[in-house]
Amino acid sequence: MAYKSWIPGRELLLIELCMKWKVALEDPAKVAAYGWEPAVLAVVLAMINRFVAAHEAYRTTDSSGNRIIKDKAKEECIAEMRDFANSFIRFNKNMDEAAKSELGISSRDTTITHHPAPTVRPEVAVENTRNHFEHRILALNPANNKSSKPDDVHGVRYSWQIDGEVPASGEQLPKTKFNRRTSLVITYTEEDKGKTIYYAVCYENSVGAQGPWSPIKEAVIS
Repeated sequence: MAYKSWIPGRELLLIELCMKWKVALEDPAKVAAYGWEPAVLAVVLAMINRFVAAHEAYRTTDSSGNRIIKDKAKEECIAEMRDFANSFIRFNKNMDEAAKSELGISSRDTTITHHPAPTVRPEVAVENTRNHFEHRILALNPANNKSSKPDDVHGVRYSWQIDGEVPASGEQLPKTKFNRRTSLVITYTEEDKGKTIYYAVCYENSVGAQGPWSPIKEAVIS
């Protein structure tokens, strides 16, 4: 199974979608309600604004130079939007389907995809960094116990929970983030010192289909 395509093929429709994202991402009420991280929002909004401006410049003066600038801005904007959707929209438990649909994110498709879900079940490792309130989470390929991604993997879904009962699987962990890399640093605060964190990871392909979740890994914020 896969998610329906949500990035419009036509550029004018993509511009319309970008403007919808801009309105939503600049709404303080939505940012608070959905738990969106301001630092990440700033990057996405910068890419959207850059693409919209480049598109307008090209429409005004359709030179080859402006086209190159527009196309590069478009590519980078789409990449940021996809990553943000994977990390903060698609699996966001604070957003209902209507809220996701407003941003162009559709429900799961029920048709067969040519991009099957990853089959490898990764292992998860947790390392302390020099900062006592940071954990580095590693998704390890069981084929070699290293952080190399299998061939059918686009990135890694990281999920975690602070304290509470041990969850049965990674799907039940409330906090989640997608990253193309096989390691992720998560920062905590002084208030979290001594708390137990539960982590799990799974691989995702390029259309968001998930493979099996790793076992749950426990770590303590020291």
